[in-house]
Amino acid sequence: MICDNLDIGKVKDYLNTEGKRILVYHRDADGVCSASLLLKFFPDFEAIPREGPIIDSKFMKEITGMNPGMLLFLDIPIDQEWKKVKKIRDSVPGIKIMVLDHHLMEKDLNKLGMLHINPRFDAPDIYCPASYCIYKLFKKMGLDVEPFIWISVIGIIGDYGFEDCGDVLQECVKRYPEFNHGKDIKKNGLATAAEMISAAITLKGGEGAKLGLEALVKSEKIEDFYHSRTFRRYREIVQREIERITKDFEVNKEIFGKEKVIFYQISSKLNITSIMATVFTERYEDYAIIVRKHSDQGWKISLRCQKGWVNVGDLAKDCSKGIGSGGGHPKSAGALVKDWDKFKSRVLEYVKK
Repeated sequence: MICDNLDIGKVKDYLNTEGKRILVYHRDADGVCSASLLLKFFPDFEAIPREGPIIDSKFMKEITGMNPGMLLFLDIPIDQEWKKVKKIRDSVPGIKIMVLDHHLMEKDLNKLGMLHINPRFDAPDIYCPASYCIYKLFKKMGLDVEPFIWISVIGIIGDYGFEDCGDVLQECVKRYPEFNHGKDIKKNGLATAAEMISAAITLKGGEGAKLGLEALVKSEKIEDFYHSRTFRRYREIVQREIERITKDFEVNKEIFGKEKVIFYQISSKLNITSIMATVFTERYEDYAIIVRKHSDQGWKISLRCQKGWVNVGDLAKDCSKGIGSGGGHPKSAGALVKDWDKFKSRVLEYVKK
């Protein structure tokens, strides 16, 4: 589906643009894996990890100052910042801008003279992580990407893209049966690898994303990455923190049974709200899980709803208006707000409706 209506010749033309080529990728497991697949076949891109789609003045200046011939946003819903992307295009003569993403869309950038690829153009409710999309795209382009299907699946697992990516998951299981430990794909060896990448990012932020990207690009076989002592150590450190926070959660969580919402405040030195929200939603899948952690910028919030009875992407966007920003997927979202009490009261009113 990702490639059915694409002009593959145009994609090749963009990816082979002469001059400086910049890759801006999402700072999570899916972003790192999809970026590594790209660099396997197009190694001349200069890669920059980003936590989200926000384009501030510093980043704008950084990108335009590089004067790139081609700018690729990967696994980032940069169409949310379409006016600033347009400004980048207008500031750099002749630049080609390409977006390969899977998030909910606000703007079709194809109409602004860019190349915008997203499976939601054809199926609005589909959930196919960027690692899946780029794998399917490269197969359509005739690239020998099959030996690296394990990288695609690590990204798919890291982004919880199980339901709509079954063909690639099954293809990988057949190729690497030794990593398929039973029926639960969330507990197999590739899930462990996804945790290793996420742990590096949790511990080291953008530098951790760069380390993960570098390691995957260098790895010719799955074993090259899977047995990395460095990344296994990162995972062990984060797993110990997950266990500690999980115990505290059971004692200090705030449950609103009628509204089916659970709030929890994390106290940790690690940037771990997203990971913990995912852990908690697997335990309380009937509830909307809302985890917060205080930072210099305000309250960083991760939202989950495993059963999908409330669209937490819409909830995060609506409840953060005027006090911050938020958004995401129907079952997984994030927000950054300055007024927690107002956000919390809005959430409870929202779910009552």
